[in-house]
Formats: sequence, C-alpha cells, structure tokens
Amino acid sequence: MASAFRKAYQHAQANQGTLKYAGRTIAIALTWVPVVAYVANHVVWIGVIDGSSMTPTLNPESNGLRRDIALLWKLGLKEYKSFHRGDVVVLRNPRDPETSVVKRIVALEGEEVRTRFPYPESTCRVPQHHFWVEGDNIHSVDSNTYGPVTCGLITARVTRVLFPFGRAGLVPRTGGRDPREVLVKSELPFSTPPPWLKGGKKTEKE
Repeated sequence: MASAFRKAYQHAQANQGTLKYAGRTIAIALTWVPVVAYVANHVVWIGVIDGSSMTPTLNPESNGLRRDIALLWKLGLKEYKSFHRGDVVVLRNPRDPETSVVKRIVALEGEEVRTRFPYPESTCRVPQHHFWVEGDNIHSVDSNTYGPVTCGLITARVTRVLFPFGRAGLVPRTGGRDPREVLVKSELPFSTPPPWLKGGKKTEKE
C-alpha cells in the first residue's frame, strides 16, 4: 500500500513539474505576441498573393493552383516620398475596404497619365498624395475603374518573391502590360529609383 502511495505521489510531482514548465513556456510565448504583432503590422511580413491581377509578374500560372509567397515591406508607408513609380504595393480595395488588392504604381502626384477603358477621360492628372495604380494583367480592375488612390490606402510594398524558389528575387519595376505613357512626369526627387535598386540596371526610361 505504501509503495502505491509513493508511486502516486511521484507521478503527481512529475505532472506538477510538467505543468510548471508548460506554464512558463506559454508565459514566455505570450510576451512575444505584441512584438510579433508590431513587426507584422509596421515592419515586414510574409504574404500569399491571391488572384491574377499582377500576372505574369506575380502568380504567372494561369491555373491558380500555385500562388506566390512574397515579402511585404511596411516601413515608411506614411511618407509619400518613399514611393516610386514602378513599385508594387498592397492597398485596401477602394471599392471594398475590407479586402486588399495588389497593384503597380504607374504615376505619382502631379503627373498626367494616359488612361485605359473604362476611365471616362483619355488622360488623368494625379492629385496630391495620390497614385495611379494598375495591375500587370490586362484584365485588372484598377485606377482605370476607380481613379487615383490615396497614399493612405497602401498597407505594404511587395519587394521580393520568396516562393517558388525558381522565381525568388526582387519584384521587377516593369510589368507585363504594354508600357504606360506618363504624359507629364514629376520633377520631384523621389521619382528616382528606390534605394534597393540603386546601382543596378535601370528598368524604365526616364
């Protein structure tokens, strides 16, 4: 009988030690939740690209079975001067703010761009702190439908493709549609290539 009580006590002690260890592990993990949340919301995150709006630059497979995984850079989004023509960005859908879309910045504030159907005018001058955005896919719903978008709608830059590994690398600054014609280009200094492309080969005619 004494042996049975001793074994039960030892078993209870072992369980208590396991529970304490688990409790400490959970407590430590919980302290990291705010840090991870801050990094995800304000610094950098990894996201899966949905849809075909940016095909063939992103999600080039037309069957939609394989989606690109990309690095989403979130620093400096409140600074208009940090954006550049050719950047691929994630923004809240102007027609449905609960969803997000991925587009390419085609024109900056003060620039006049030649539009596409169904935009009602043949050209549009981009207002202050706005961008003209388009998808690389000809069937994209973009600024040609809803007009220039405000800087405040942008939630991230898509800077790198991480997967599939065969296409991993910087997201190019030119798209798959026919080249866009910016009739009046901005003379502002931030229309130059972004820092991560400086020193490399230019991908657009200035």
